[in-house]
Amino acid sequence: MLSGALAFGTVGGTAVAAPPPVPVLPALPGVSTPPLPKNIGPSVSNPGALYRHPANLASLADGDVIRAVKRDNPFRTTPSEAWQIAFRTNDSHGKPAVGVTTVIVPFNHKADIPVLSYQMIINAMGMRCQPSQSVYTTTDWIASPVDPWGFNFALARGWGIAIPDHLGEKTAYAAVRMSGQIVLDGIRAATRFSPLRLKNSKFALSGYSGGGMATGAASTLQATYAPEVNIVGSVWGGVPTNLTQMAEAIGTDNSHPAFGLAMAASLGLEREYPKELPISSHLNWLGLQTRAQMANACTNEILVTGFGKSARMVAKNFDMLNAPATRRVLALNSIASMPEVAKAPIFEFHSPTDPLISVTSLDATMKRYCRAGTKVYQLSTPAPEHLSAAAVGFFPAYQWMADRFAGKPVPTNCRG
Repeated sequence: MLSGALAFGTVGGTAVAAPPPVPVLPALPGVSTPPLPKNIGPSVSNPGALYRHPANLASLADGDVIRAVKRDNPFRTTPSEAWQIAFRTNDSHGKPAVGVTTVIVPFNHKADIPVLSYQMIINAMGMRCQPSQSVYTTTDWIASPVDPWGFNFALARGWGIAIPDHLGEKTAYAAVRMSGQIVLDGIRAATRFSPLRLKNSKFALSGYSGGGMATGAASTLQATYAPEVNIVGSVWGGVPTNLTQMAEAIGTDNSHPAFGLAMAASLGLEREYPKELPISSHLNWLGLQTRAQMANACTNEILVTGFGKSARMVAKNFDMLNAPATRRVLALNSIASMPEVAKAPIFEFHSPTDPLISVTSLDATMKRYCRAGTKVYQLSTPAPEHLSAAAVGFFPAYQWMADRFAGKPVPTNCRG
């Protein structure tokens, strides 16, 4: 989710007022307020040793395994075999990068079992919040997710689970195209890592909200980026498909309950596109303080940090939303704007009154896929908002995936 955070000018043809004077730090006797620093680069979250670049990274093929570490099963999952695999992937600019996926399989499993690539909700800025670290923590309760409880449903069926760090080595939240590539290259790596015996496995994709963006991007890019990967279907839950619409909806003047996520998305895109989106150089002191608090933060910390704030409060100017470079980056990372079309079947569910996504954009994207021949089944859940829809849609989505692995006929309710 992305705010128009940092942008005055016009929005949808409507003039937006200039910001108020820059807030100053509280005055201390005999101490003057320092000037704002210039030419600030993106914030950084240290990726750790698993992401270390090998000397031959550029010569590796996408999805080639760099290193693998055997792990105990993650916290809250049933006893199982687990590996963390580092692999070659690409950033948003096509440059070589390292990706990581955590793969869990039942003990003594058969070869080529079905595998669910599950993209967790990682609305975060810190590497500690990505699955390779968060599913193992027993002390960092802010970072510790509840998702591993759900992994047990898949393991009990004899499926494997791949959980990629889909925000990449920079933890670049909202860099959706890159996330899709990481998901697909993570699947490639799982099939190429011989101890797992997944060479000919069928894969399904699933994710909700931020994880749904990575899932949607992966399924959309699969036919062109990784056509050999055997994806039998993908589950999209509560997916924001149009970052530009979301930016304009959240606005520039009024505080918003989700502003923390909006600002984190802006800063995450800056990490991946520092030249096109120099967000930090447009922040005032409050914005820079907020940026520092978010630099290694997970979802709840980001929400608390951003609560009660607005774009007007954290920016010294709002020049960026209508800049051509900004619009280009938003379009590149909006599934609705991607020219590629998902080919594997899709189960899509959402709340019809979800305040955090554009249901209109999501429906239009599904209709476009339908016209291209993709089998789409949409479920409008009887949930009033974003989070409750995830709970309502879980079991129908889970059964839909089981049917795809079983090779049953694919239902569709495409509406043209």
